[in-house]
Amino acid sequence: MEKLVLPLILLFIFSIFIVESSAIVPKFIESQCKHTRYPGLCVSSLATHLNPTSQDPQEIAQAALKVSIVKAIYTKNYLQIASKELKQKKAKEYQAVKDCLDQISDSVSQLTNSFKEFEHMKSEEYSERDFAWCQSNVQTWLSTVLTDTYICMDGFYGYPMSGKMMAMIKARVLNVAQVTSNTLVLFNGFAAWHRDNSNGGFKSKP
Repeated sequence: MEKLVLPLILLFIFSIFIVESSAIVPKFIESQCKHTRYPGLCVSSLATHLNPTSQDPQEIAQAALKVSIVKAIYTKNYLQIASKELKQKKAKEYQAVKDCLDQISDSVSQLTNSFKEFEHMKSEEYSERDFAWCQSNVQTWLSTVLTDTYICMDGFYGYPMSGKMMAMIKARVLNVAQVTSNTLVLFNGFAAWHRDNSNGGFKSKP
């Protein structure tokens, strides 16, 4: 059942990214992104995936999470290809790339768990205790993704990064780390907004 749920979730996320078109960056997105570590990346990655009139911290945080999932999956797929190629060549970098693939595969799982938990948090039947539990889970999983990416990049220490493949791997993993760092900040912002506006259940748009 778990194997079936994951593809359905990913299909839903990818379909959203495919059908949505370019949009002028709303001031609200800029105001939320300015609190992140990578505000320029935050704005550029979210501008085409949000309703231009949105004033909803929940919507922005969830869109950021979808961006992280897509970036992580693309990186995982690239690492799978690179790992096979390096194994065939018996390259010395193979083990580092294989270890990185394991870390990013874990990141995809952690991000998917976060997405499912976020969906649960939309329920109006959720109590504040339920919300706090889900919040803690998502924060833990997003933090784990950051740890995964740092472990991956640390594993390449001592290997030459001048080759095109290795440079591409480093750039893609770094991008996963950056967008996920932004996602964590935006999620924390949403959670704080919820606490300030909650009346005992999940608060809808302001």
